[in-house]
Amino acid sequence: MNYLKTKFKNNKTFIKVLAGAIAVNLVLIGLLVAFEVGFKDITVSVNGKSLEYKTTKSSVDEMLKGWNVKLDKKDVVAPGKTARLEDGTNVDIKLYEVEEETVEEKTDFDKKTYYTSDLLDGEEKVTTKGVKGLDKVTYKVTYLGGEETGRTEIDRKTIKKPVTQETALGTAVSYNGEKYSRVITVVATGYTHTGNRTATGTWPHRGTMAVDRGVVAMGSYGYVPGYGAVHAEDTGGAIRGNRIDLFFETRGQAVSWGRRTVSLYIK
Repeated sequence: MNYLKTKFKNNKTFIKVLAGAIAVNLVLIGLLVAFEVGFKDITVSVNGKSLEYKTTKSSVDEMLKGWNVKLDKKDVVAPGKTARLEDGTNVDIKLYEVEEETVEEKTDFDKKTYYTSDLLDGEEKVTTKGVKGLDKVTYKVTYLGGEETGRTEIDRKTIKKPVTQETALGTAVSYNGEKYSRVITVVATGYTHTGNRTATGTWPHRGTMAVDRGVVAMGSYGYVPGYGAVHAEDTGGAIRGNRIDLFFETRGQAVSWGRRTVSLYIK
């Protein structure tokens, strides 16, 4: 950091010091004029703020040394330090500065969806409204000539955590005025009395349905168009995946039903 930027904290102070130096030089110039020593009218700009100045220095570097100004390598001077000063020259100085800036920033909330049979298929409802969080963020900010040239995050602290927004997506369906949690397509085969109880210990009856437990939970109620209300009470060695058996009181009824692809509405 150069002498001026170490001692003086902002550009306004820099300009005041520069103005003071110019005032002193104007007094000296008055004496020089009396002795008919030549001088030049120039304009000095520091970070966009300008002052008129009279000098007898022959180069930009000599002028800066006369003010005891030592610029950093990242500071920019135009024309360059070795440039000769002429009457009407505009010397533009852009200071490179680094500052820390701490701000509060809102943070986005996550979004989560889940399925529910409380809503019909195609319906959705926000059950928990999302709320943005708040972070305290510190940046290292660089400037050249008073203009921001870079910004790097160096610290972040959470003041308030965001609240995840949750949205329910409906899976329920309506059939014949009844609401069902879901509908699946299955291959349904008819069967009749075998003399055995079902897997749940009941005697099979009209409405008894054998299912794969991994697809339809035991004890589920539902409806099969063309057959009627069903209740998952049984299983079977051949019942795997989207397969069901429907009980009929007679063999003739079971044979008549045969094997069909149907929709199974599940409560």
